[in-house]
Amino acid sequence: MRGPIPVSRAKNAMKTDSIPDRWRHLGLKVFRFFLVGIPAFLVAVPLNFALVRWVGMPEPGAYAIVLVFQVSINFLLCRWFVFETDREAPVLRQFAAFLAGILGFRLLDWALYTALVHYFGLYFLAAQLLNVAIFGAGKFLFSRRLLEPRPAPPK
Repeated sequence: MRGPIPVSRAKNAMKTDSIPDRWRHLGLKVFRFFLVGIPAFLVAVPLNFALVRWVGMPEPGAYAIVLVFQVSINFLLCRWFVFETDREAPVLRQFAAFLAGILGFRLLDWALYTALVHYFGLYFLAAQLLNVAIFGAGKFLFSRRLLEPRPAPPK
């Protein structure tokens, strides 16, 4: 018969037992993140189409308007349905920080979209779909870092 498990091994065992729960929790957040993007996306595609085909706007200008619309909707949905946000944090301050950070992603998004459409001849709605896939993970990580407060380190 063996003696008791050393404390260091017991602590490591507890850490590994909680990993699946952490991954499951993170997976649910990623799922909700992409899920709340659907309403803005479902409006963004027809809006982009309407601005380009019916209004006659150039694709880059139309897509810039679509991106501002999507960022605003996604901020609100992420704040209330995806992340465990500090509800006491000022909404406008969080929105300003979110907008500033996401604009970096969106600038890259817009540049890639423009290159794909104008230089590589990709159909504009296909370029839009491709960009959703490319930039989704980075936007999730940024949004999580901004909107979800981290627990204070133990003293």
